[in-house]
Amino acid sequence: MTWLPDVPDGDTDWDRVAALAPDLFASIAEVVDTTWDHVDPVLLELARLRIATLLEHAGELSRRSTRAAEAGLTETKVAALPRWPTSSEFSDGERACLALTEQFVLDANGVTDEAVDEVTAHLGAAGCYVFVEAVSVLETFQRTCLTLGISTLPSVDRLVGSIASGAEEQG
Repeated sequence: MTWLPDVPDGDTDWDRVAALAPDLFASIAEVVDTTWDHVDPVLLELARLRIATLLEHAGELSRRSTRAAEAGLTETKVAALPRWPTSSEFSDGERACLALTEQFVLDANGVTDEAVDEVTAHLGAAGCYVFVEAVSVLETFQRTCLTLGISTLPSVDRLVGSIASGAEEQG
């Protein structure tokens, strides 16, 4: 439950807080949604869940991306995420991306050239750049939600739709 006073009714904390500034929240949702269009959904979901674990964001940990499931992410792999450095569930490329994600969240200035080189070896230079941008977007989104006390959110796949429908109702 958000700590903000006088928020309107809504299905989730996100919906309620977004109703206070629908254009702003629509922009945030659009950036998050666009991120999903440019990165492998399995890698992005693994990164999103790792960020949620590091930030202790229970609302994010409880959500799942349909896009990632359709691309092959299983709950078995999700369950192995706490053991990503050693679990046989993860490829070398996934480990490289998770290592970079973890370091980025804990201390972005501590991301090494070696970590970037490892991701680049698996995704190429452009893919690495897009992945790092996506991690930045997801981390910022989650930290914003935590700061505003947004603990319940619509599904990963419904985030943009929830803002669009709310704006139409107000318009």
